[in-house]
Amino acid sequence: MKKILLVIEREFITRVKKKSFIIMTILVPILFAALMLVPALISQVKSDKEKTITVLDNSGLIAKDLKNVGTIKFVNETKSIDSLKNNLLKNNNYAILYIEKGEQDSIGNVTIYSEKAIGADVLSIITSQIKTLAAQIKLKDYDISMEQIELIMNPNFDIKTIRLDEQGNEKESNTNVLMGLAMICGVLIFFIILMFGIQIMRGVIEEKSSRIIEIIISSIRPIELMLGKIIGVALVVITQIVIWVVFFGIIMFVAQSQFSDIINQIQSYTQDISFVKMFVCFVLYLILGYLLYASMFAIVGSAVDNETDTQQLQTIVTVPLMIGYFIMFTVSMQPDNPLAFWGSMIPFTSPMVMLARIPFGVSLWEIILSMVILIATFVLFTWLAARIYRVGILMYGKKATLKELIKWLKYKR
Repeated sequence: MKKILLVIEREFITRVKKKSFIIMTILVPILFAALMLVPALISQVKSDKEKTITVLDNSGLIAKDLKNVGTIKFVNETKSIDSLKNNLLKNNNYAILYIEKGEQDSIGNVTIYSEKAIGADVLSIITSQIKTLAAQIKLKDYDISMEQIELIMNPNFDIKTIRLDEQGNEKESNTNVLMGLAMICGVLIFFIILMFGIQIMRGVIEEKSSRIIEIIISSIRPIELMLGKIIGVALVVITQIVIWVVFFGIIMFVAQSQFSDIINQIQSYTQDISFVKMFVCFVLYLILGYLLYASMFAIVGSAVDNETDTQQLQTIVTVPLMIGYFIMFTVSMQPDNPLAFWGSMIPFTSPMVMLARIPFGVSLWEIILSMVILIATFVLFTWLAARIYRVGILMYGKKATLKELIKWLKYKR
């Protein structure tokens, strides 16, 4: 046990001191916060420069009803279109809106002239106003108002989703928010398992290629070395998550005054979710999923001499992880799909799929059964990994195949 603790300490300290750990620990919460806050901040940044649009309406139906919006100002003109185009640069106007007269006193072609390409926001405002005014003109022939059409096409009512607990208490929820939460948790699980699992593989390959492993094995059993490496990196994962949670809490606290309405709305939509349960399940599935895949990545690392030879064996490990990743997307759309249940029970996909299901409501017995299966699979694969690892870390110059790995399992001590 003392030797395992020494390996754990070495793995933990070595990785925590790396620049990559420090950078990722600081960068991830900042990027995550930026992903949430920057779009909102960007949407609030608008140009104060006035955009004057000269309107020549030969139909006589639109210009009088065009409304100024923000910095966009419409000015009616009666000069010829050629004269307006010649004076466009001299008058420093933003654009010319030319509306031709159609047949039977209707609106004809609409053209916008400008020195530079106009912005999408300006084009959207012009298009929206002209379409609305054109529709109103048509509706007058049928003695129907635009408001009546809008009421028919877009009835004024909201659909609320209310979840009832076993005691009959009502709690409001929002499917889109639940989907977002499910996706965030599942994606985090996927990338953390993949990132740190590959670190285990690379660490084993580095020690094996430098032959330092031969010296280490002389004083410690292979199983102790493997467990020490896996647990040491697991502690690095937990440390990083704790720091991220603290950072995220600080960022949300600081941003609460700026985005209080959005935060309150999200809280109202997620009041039926137990965030304590969600966080506990996230940590447990992350650790158990990591331990399972770390043992598999350790097998890959011990079976090859360099990272270029890992492609075939690494694919076998990452394919189940990718399948769980894709099932997770289906679960977020159809949480009651049979695939969602079985995906949350199969240990190779359950860390992501179950986390995607929990926001929609999952029975406690399903969570317990899923974790029991995951733990049992982890124990089994740790035993298998240990038998392969003890042979593989001392094998050089020979590419390991699945057939070869099976032989290593049968070797006696």
